[in-house]
Amino acid sequence: MAAPTRKYNPGFLSDEEIIASFCVRTNEFASLVEMLREYTGNANPHQLVIGPRGSGKTSLLRRVAAEIGRDNTLSASFFPIVFAEESYEVSTAGEFWLECLSRLAVQAPHREGSPDLHRTYDELRAIDDDQTLENRCLGALLDFADREGKRLVLMVENLNMMFGDMVDQDAGWRLRKVLQTEPRIVLLASATNRFDQIDNPDQALYDQFRVRLLRPLDTQECAVLWKTVSGHDARSETIRSLQILTGGDPRLVVIVARFGVGRSFRNLMANLLDLVDDHTEYFRGHIELLPAQERRVYLALAELWKPATTKEIADRSRLKPSPCSAQLTRLVERGIVEVAGGTARRKQYYLTQRLYNIYYLLRRPRGPDRLVEALIRFMEAFYAPPELRDIGVEMAREAGNFNGEMRTLHQTALAQLLALPALAEHRDTLLSEVRAQGLIPPGGAESEWTGVKPTPYPVDRRHRNADVSAEMTGRELIERGETFHKLKQPEDALAAYDEVVRRYGTSEVPALREVVARALHRMGALLWELERSEDALAACDEVVRRYGASEVPMFREAVALALCRKGDLLGNLERPEEALDTFDEVVRRLGEYAIPPDQGFIEYALIGKASFELECRNYDTAIRTAGLALEQCSAESLGSRAAGHLIRARATLENGDPSGCEQDIETLLALLPELDSLPRELLVALMAFSIELGPTRIHELIQDSPAAPLLLPLTTALEQELGLEPRVAREVDEVAQDIRKELEN
Repeated sequence: MAAPTRKYNPGFLSDEEIIASFCVRTNEFASLVEMLREYTGNANPHQLVIGPRGSGKTSLLRRVAAEIGRDNTLSASFFPIVFAEESYEVSTAGEFWLECLSRLAVQAPHREGSPDLHRTYDELRAIDDDQTLENRCLGALLDFADREGKRLVLMVENLNMMFGDMVDQDAGWRLRKVLQTEPRIVLLASATNRFDQIDNPDQALYDQFRVRLLRPLDTQECAVLWKTVSGHDARSETIRSLQILTGGDPRLVVIVARFGVGRSFRNLMANLLDLVDDHTEYFRGHIELLPAQERRVYLALAELWKPATTKEIADRSRLKPSPCSAQLTRLVERGIVEVAGGTARRKQYYLTQRLYNIYYLLRRPRGPDRLVEALIRFMEAFYAPPELRDIGVEMAREAGNFNGEMRTLHQTALAQLLALPALAEHRDTLLSEVRAQGLIPPGGAESEWTGVKPTPYPVDRRHRNADVSAEMTGRELIERGETFHKLKQPEDALAAYDEVVRRYGTSEVPALREVVARALHRMGALLWELERSEDALAACDEVVRRYGASEVPMFREAVALALCRKGDLLGNLERPEEALDTFDEVVRRLGEYAIPPDQGFIEYALIGKASFELECRNYDTAIRTAGLALEQCSAESLGSRAAGHLIRARATLENGDPSGCEQDIETLLALLPELDSLPRELLVALMAFSIELGPTRIHELIQDSPAAPLLLPLTTALEQELGLEPRVAREVDEVAQDIRKELEN
């Protein structure tokens, strides 16, 4: 059964409904509650949750309020006062406390013999002097806190907007004084973005809050929220599309989760129009909150509907490139525009939440073609290719029963659907149904009707209609992509790799499957290089999906490589638990074979796993995993051996065993002369060990090892730290001075 939700305001839900529907942001919820549990009245407990509209701030604060009410320990110590999502009446410090009293009067339980807070509020709101108003309201609030024996938790929404509208320039300083001196007041606030009052050291609220940033939902969280709202599971491909469409925005996920499941063209069109019309207020409000110039750039990008350069966006918005670039930077900082490709000097930008592209299409004058385009765009983002194929087949059969305008509308939709790159491998199936329904005139040019253009990559006539020719063409396309990559034309390179997958992705010919695997490998590597991490993850997952069950050694290696890359990507995205699971999968898969395709993958996976276990402070398991990695390493695997000893040394030291740590350091130092180069991270690690084990001991270990000549700048710095005066070349001394500065920092 689906949980209850509200279109815009979770504040209308009861505590029971909030608890039942709250399924994401659980880590943030636990952190906020833990801070309250640990509060003794001495440390600064005030917290600020920052996230754009729709990111779940209201639900999170309401969930904390509900937890205070139902947890005996918390309810014995705290009483939550929940502000409305917008507090338009607050423009001075006195009015802030008056609003607080107003909310308390509504939310506080009535006890016989206690003051009537409604009457108190009515009396105090007549006071004109703001300082007097503040003192009287604050006094009434603290009297209530004393009667109840509880601290008051003020849950204030949109603190940045509140202070932006303040006419009282001293309001922040007056609030700061209360927050610093009154232990009975705890402020738990939200904001849509960082603002001057908290970021500027000259402002009143600087350093008053523990700030928690709400990141977009990942695919797993989108899946959980989808199931909570819709009451059923969705395919992983659908969830990934949902994440891209909504940018991981919880409110947009909830909106799209209500999208109908009917597959007829008319039902889909009606559902999309209902979805957008029902939520126009929310979409419009999101856009209208932007300053005029930012809004202009944002809407230009929405209309372009593709990753676009600054010049393209400037042309569409009729701005000069320089001011357009400045507005794009602000939009990226807000999290509503992302860098989606290009190069460091020629970035491409895209809306983080693709649903706004669709809203913008539909808010323009609504001709039939505009409606069809919006629907196809939505379907492309929302459905997996097999689902698109099935919907297209149903649309074609439905169109066969119509004449006139409805038939033309269906033909337009099918033509746009067939032109989608995502449907490449299913295009023949759909075209067959379109022809069977008589939607293409006999002898008609399918490429003209569908809008599918011939490939831009020429194919040698010698290589036609044979598997070997296809293989050669595929390899030529990969080489073309590699050339584009070297020429720093990444989008052209990606297009070449994608063309290989489009042409040969459904082939069962082993040589062509190998070519597709190579193209996906190159694509994943390039996407990683472009820092398009989510797309790179998708490329890795595609390799595993296609070849994960194969017994062919080449494909086993492709899967192992994809999983190793996926583990690193997940680590970079600060998702260590998923990274650990991925490296475990590498070891499990390759360990099942008597002769693993490449021992190096197991070494790499174990080293990666040990590294993340160390990062997660699982020192015992990190020591064991590093030991397993070292057992697997061959004599030639110098880099893996060095990394294994370094990880185990760090984990052993953190586990309280300095002598065990020194043993691994000794082995590591013995390996250094055999390495092709001295990695900087090893030098940094040795510097850290010199702080923890002492400069004398690290100096001794280095001097007793064959690595002493390589580490002369470090030993020089250590000797200087010990008060010695080593006689070395000026260049060595300069490096040693730099090392000492790092040691001191």
